[in-house]
Amino acid sequence: MIEQQNYRVRMITDDISTDDIIPARYKHMYTDPAQLAPHLFENRFPDFVSTLQPQDIIVCQGIFGIGSSREQAVSTLLAAGISMIVAPAFGRIFFRNAWNLGLLAIEADIIGFREGLSVECVINEGCFIAEVPLSDFYPPSAQMLAVVNAGGRLNYIINQLSQEQEKQIL
Repeated sequence: MIEQQNYRVRMITDDISTDDIIPARYKHMYTDPAQLAPHLFENRFPDFVSTLQPQDIIVCQGIFGIGSSREQAVSTLLAAGISMIVAPAFGRIFFRNAWNLGLLAIEADIIGFREGLSVECVINEGCFIAEVPLSDFYPPSAQMLAVVNAGGRLNYIINQLSQEQEKQIL
């Protein structure tokens, strides 16, 4: 269940493509996202993945997830422990893949965010709380949050089908 949580901000500059997130050479090499995770941002920010901690979020100063429709970009971020990306804009296919796989992709003004900042996110209210003022954002719909809470759209659908079957049995 998504709740109000504290996160540590990890800043990334410039526009980020799905090739930056996970280099193409690994796309067909591995099918398990856990095997892809060590290669997160390998070409762009070589030591980034080794500095990740639980509850880190990525805040990008540019457009995040432009380029190909590589679903592995999202699954790699999730496998590396990233549960939220905040950016002023997203590549549209990446944005849809993120929500479909259960990664929070929040479009927001990022003024005030900085590396290492501790941020509380009140997702249902569309706000960040920190020692500095941060912009609000449009809260995701209840449906989108239900998909994330289920661990992605596939799990959400399976849960819905299971609930329907239980109702039919009763």
